[in-house]
Amino acid sequence: MNAQTSYLDPFSTSQTRGAFPLVNCAVSSLYCRYFAPYFAYQKEGRFYGVLQGCCNHWDCPRCGVQRAKMEYGRIVNGIQVLSRQYQICFITLTCKGKGLSVEKAEAGYLQWTNRFLTACRVKAKRCDMDWYYVQVTEKQKRGHPHSHLLTTFDPQDTYLGRKFGHATRNGIREQTAEYAFRSDWIQAQVIRSGLGEQYDISFVHTPAAASRYVAKYMFKDAMFETHYRKGWKRVRYSQNFPKLPERETSAFVLLSTADWQKLAKLAAVIATDSANTKAEVLYRLGGHDILVG
Repeated sequence: MNAQTSYLDPFSTSQTRGAFPLVNCAVSSLYCRYFAPYFAYQKEGRFYGVLQGCCNHWDCPRCGVQRAKMEYGRIVNGIQVLSRQYQICFITLTCKGKGLSVEKAEAGYLQWTNRFLTACRVKAKRCDMDWYYVQVTEKQKRGHPHSHLLTTFDPQDTYLGRKFGHATRNGIREQTAEYAFRSDWIQAQVIRSGLGEQYDISFVHTPAAASRYVAKYMFKDAMFETHYRKGWKRVRYSQNFPKLPERETSAFVLLSTADWQKLAKLAAVIATDSANTKAEVLYRLGGHDILVG
């Protein structure tokens, strides 16, 4: 394993390769809030690496970014795989705000989006369409939820129409209208589900760019710093959405004293991923003749 060209994700699902949006590099110096275990893996001969695993909690200051990287890799890879066979549709859902508090919006959003997704799945089955999707949800500045979906679902009634809205110019609120794809079926479903009336729909011509656009929302500061109620779904997939390919690894978990003793027998040199990990290794193996860096 080449540590400079691979991102080892121990051990949510797999190893993820590729570039990610810029995030605060200081997270590597933080401890895992949920005490994820450490792992050791062979680099070459008696040269081993030790790093702390990922707890997969979004609110962990260390592992939240690692979780986002893993999800980013799965979204980009999955959409690229699906786009070879399907037309990808990009749907944006916006929770109604007028007369609805942020607390009530948060409490009902999962149920409302479940209704919408269920309606799409049922229609896809009736129309003999394969049903794949990924949904990334964030909070808007006003605090209400907002989701982006990439999916193989096609409502089959899209047309070029006019989308009406409002904008403030020179202190005056005016009605606006712009040409956009519309779907009477989606319009009816977002209303029926409880989401409101607002939606956007388009068809993806560059899957790689679209998937990165959607996935990057997981790296917004608000995704890590904002409080979310229990059960909040920041990213969700259809059951058959492609997973990242599994990769072989020589890693083994360091949980018990016996695990650390095993590492002591195998390693002469140990490389660590952070100052915190180095401190843990020195604490565990301080009595052994091993070079730790």
